[in-house]
Amino acid sequence: MTTSPDSAQRKGARLAMRLTAAQDAVIRDAAGVTGQSLTEFVTAAAIERAEDTLADRRVFHLSDVAWSEFTALLDRPAQRRPELAALLNETPPWDED
Repeated sequence: MTTSPDSAQRKGARLAMRLTAAQDAVIRDAAGVTGQSLTEFVTAAAIERAEDTLADRRVFHLSDVAWSEFTALLDRPAQRRPELAALLNETPPWDED
């Protein structure tokens, strides 16, 4: 779930950090190359890294509706997928002659 900018939402939180001159230059150059402002670039990079970090955690917060849908998916009987079975039985490319 990537957070996208929402103009209707007021941004009041601040994040400050200290950088070396070299770190600052690299980040500013990268922001410029992508056509983003420094704030947009750093925010997007930080959000992406934070979401990746949190993605493999064992605690997930779901609404009651989402939890019901999730448990229904887990509780339903397994289904055979012939395409998947065929794929798993293929010789991997790195083992081919």
